[in-house]
Amino acid sequence: MASTVFSNQLAPSDSNTDFQNSHQDMKKCSSVSFIDTTNNPENLLTPLRKSISSLFCQNESATKKTARMQYGSGDQNFKSRLQQYFIENHKSSLRFQLFNFFLKVLSCVLYCVRVVYDTTGEDATDVRLANTRIKYNALFWVEINDLLWTIQTIVAAISIAVTVLVFYNGRIRRLLMNIHFLLELITSAPLIYSIFVPELRTAYVPIFLNCWLANGILENMLHDLHRVSQVSYSALFRQIISLFSTLVCTIFTGTCGMEHLQRVGSKHFDLFNSFYFIIVTFSTVGYGDFYPDVWVSQLFVVILIVAVLPMLLSKVFFLFVVLPLKMCQCEALGQTSLEREKSGMDYTRGLGKGETHVVVIITHLEADFIEDFLTEFYAHPKHAGILIVLLSPSELDNRMKFKIPLWAHRVLYIRGSALNDEDLERTQMAKAKACFILSARHVRKKNESDEQTILRSWAVKDFAPHVPQFVQVFRPETKLHIEHAEIIICEDEFKYSLLANNCICPGISTYITLLMHTSRGEEGKKSTEPWQQIYGFHSGNEIYDVLVSDSKFFGEYVGKSFTYASFHAHKAFGVCLVGAKRNEPGSRILLNPGHSFLIQRLDRLYYIALTNEESLMDFTKGIHTQKKQANFASSIANLGPAGMELSSTVEVPEEKETGFKLKWKKRRRLLIKSTTTDAEPLVPGNNTEIERRSSVGVVTGEWASSESEEEEGCDICGERCIEESIIKTTPPISAYIGTSVYLCHMLKEKRSFCCLQISEPCEHCKFVSPREYGWQNPAIIVAVDQPSTGLYNLLLPLRAFYRPVHELQPIILLLEIEDNQKPSSAFLDVIAWFPLIYWMPGKISSLDNLLSAGICLAEHIIVVKEGSSAVEKYLADCTTIITAQKIHRMFPKLKLITELTYSSNMRFMQFDPYDSYALQQSKFEKREKKHGSSESFQKSESKGLFTMDAIDEVAQ
Repeated sequence: MASTVFSNQLAPSDSNTDFQNSHQDMKKCSSVSFIDTTNNPENLLTPLRKSISSLFCQNESATKKTARMQYGSGDQNFKSRLQQYFIENHKSSLRFQLFNFFLKVLSCVLYCVRVVYDTTGEDATDVRLANTRIKYNALFWVEINDLLWTIQTIVAAISIAVTVLVFYNGRIRRLLMNIHFLLELITSAPLIYSIFVPELRTAYVPIFLNCWLANGILENMLHDLHRVSQVSYSALFRQIISLFSTLVCTIFTGTCGMEHLQRVGSKHFDLFNSFYFIIVTFSTVGYGDFYPDVWVSQLFVVILIVAVLPMLLSKVFFLFVVLPLKMCQCEALGQTSLEREKSGMDYTRGLGKGETHVVVIITHLEADFIEDFLTEFYAHPKHAGILIVLLSPSELDNRMKFKIPLWAHRVLYIRGSALNDEDLERTQMAKAKACFILSARHVRKKNESDEQTILRSWAVKDFAPHVPQFVQVFRPETKLHIEHAEIIICEDEFKYSLLANNCICPGISTYITLLMHTSRGEEGKKSTEPWQQIYGFHSGNEIYDVLVSDSKFFGEYVGKSFTYASFHAHKAFGVCLVGAKRNEPGSRILLNPGHSFLIQRLDRLYYIALTNEESLMDFTKGIHTQKKQANFASSIANLGPAGMELSSTVEVPEEKETGFKLKWKKRRRLLIKSTTTDAEPLVPGNNTEIERRSSVGVVTGEWASSESEEEEGCDICGERCIEESIIKTTPPISAYIGTSVYLCHMLKEKRSFCCLQISEPCEHCKFVSPREYGWQNPAIIVAVDQPSTGLYNLLLPLRAFYRPVHELQPIILLLEIEDNQKPSSAFLDVIAWFPLIYWMPGKISSLDNLLSAGICLAEHIIVVKEGSSAVEKYLADCTTIITAQKIHRMFPKLKLITELTYSSNMRFMQFDPYDSYALQQSKFEKREKKHGSSESFQKSESKGLFTMDAIDEVAQ
């Protein structure tokens, strides 16, 4: 497979390297799907192909021995690792916050226990009558037993250690200015200090103030809970919980404060009396049966009322006034607030100023699209501290209004246009780490959408030239205008290339889709089906990068070739090496650079594995099993399609087997790192029959076959071989400007336009049906409703130079045009140079057109839907699904390859309402999907499906 897609897109600049590397760790899936074989024809024989094959061949026992993906980031100190595990990891962070919340509540409970058993001052009924001055010793000294003091001290030590772990970043001054830490010092530090000074063990410590620390932890948990439990909480729900917790903390603070201050009064209050007094005071003016009789407690009550009432009133006002105004929009008082909300926030002010952020520019804000983007972006731990600024000219709909508050601490919404410098200034575009320019999925006029994307990209480049751009477009010809972008995701290039490669390598769309979606390999873990467990486990494979000098896997391969390192790394550790990047200014990521690429210490390598090697504690686990599987997969990968057929047949005659082995060994010899010069033969000794042939000659066809082969002739084609009219070269005419150089099987002489229409005879050919041509290989039917330049990327992989000439399958383009119309002359001029490519007018929904196209002789049928007129967006795949169902019912052996707009519609492909197993499987997939699983994509492997949602994941 050649890299026709994203050939000029993986070129990260020197600036913002950390962000781009972390972004490319998880989301370079589009790059993996197409291997660069332009300059190195032997790349097809590299261990990359073996490694990809072995990823699908591992059995259940091997998967249990392989380490699952863990969090880690290489050379970090102990404190950084603790922070990464307990804070950045979402699930462990929630457990960590729950534990911290429990500590605060426990300390408050222990304080109440100490108050109940404290009998200090109970013998003095009236302190003021017995003395002319109040004795304040009762305020500073209390009674406590050793066991209770020990428990309180242990809790305080753990609590302050947790606080230091969370807030300390190397600066003591900044730590002392944190209110949370200061409050922690007041409630915990005296207890720890009393360990060394026993006389201070009876000193009073206001531990009840920990309730406010617990309140802050609770609010933080409400922000993060939805990402773990996949449950959506509204802003109203959070405000109610916040109001209730604040009210509880206020009452508890007043109760404990009154109880302690009244220790110096004439009348002592216990906890219940203090609680009764606080409730009565806040609800009414009081009954007079309990009242503070010393100035200290009286001042406390005044301060409590002055400080707490405004806070409670503000929350009540927001809960019962502001929220109804925003949601109902029924009163004039809420119009100003509503318009301000529509315009979004100003990133140049407030808490977001100065934070590391990225800007996402999108025309239409779709809740599902934004939710997927945020989930995939924050799946990487390195992105946890990055804010996202959404810049869109559209208003927030109701679903987005409920989604945005869930990410309020990480996402800011600004209503504006990228063509307005003031709006770009509001987003602080000049200080952004990156800019994402995305296209909405439901757009019908894709050409107009690309034109708008071009202007947005130019505007960002003009305003902030140094900010890297990640742009998503629909048409390949758009790339010509935005070559300045760091990465360009072209839907047509990626889509058509992947659909074509599905004919060559079944299941490649599933493989790429799973790489695009972040997974921890836990999907299907609870399933009772073994294949679902294996499928779910290996879905955890992701793409990682590592510096060679810091790598345990590839450090020993310095000076070795890329193919050598790829083969031995997979054989030893089970990882799949896919690309490399030189440590040079302006260097690009090279996919499968071949045996001519020698690995250096400062190179950055990209590999596929279940986890990055920094997190893999025992990376030699299961090494023997992996070696066996790697050897088997490597043998199959080297043999290619012919080897697959050979393995399924019976015994092979000794003469043919010997010749085949010699040819196979000769091919494998190209993979081994050569230590000879160009003038030395690859095979030492006196064997003069085997001569070295230039690797470039394999690509360009400079060398011809041997004399024995010429004398034998072609056993497949007969007298006139198809190879005589074909040459390996680049297409003389490209469908659009900006396409990559690609070596293909091309005709030596261009065919006439009349010979391209398979359903009409001409003066050169009288055939009117595919059956009359007598093709040796089954055909591929491509049904397209609107011909586009993207079809060019479908033809290239199917006519690539590495495909055997006698295995080329005829391609019939079924174009949905009128019978009296023809495609454009430019389109016909492009396909006229490709061998065995024809077209005919017709519709995929017409059985007569399918029969005329030779569907009975076809092996694959590719259905591509360019446009949709459905009113409901999820019905955009309606025509495709019904047509696919009809074809499946009439031609069950035909392999259908198609694209769907929404992944949720996959369950309707080849739908059988009487299949109880499939219905139960659908229920299981829905449960897994609620937990963020990609298990619903498993149907695409057997049915050749691909969803355009995966295109969105590439940009994320």
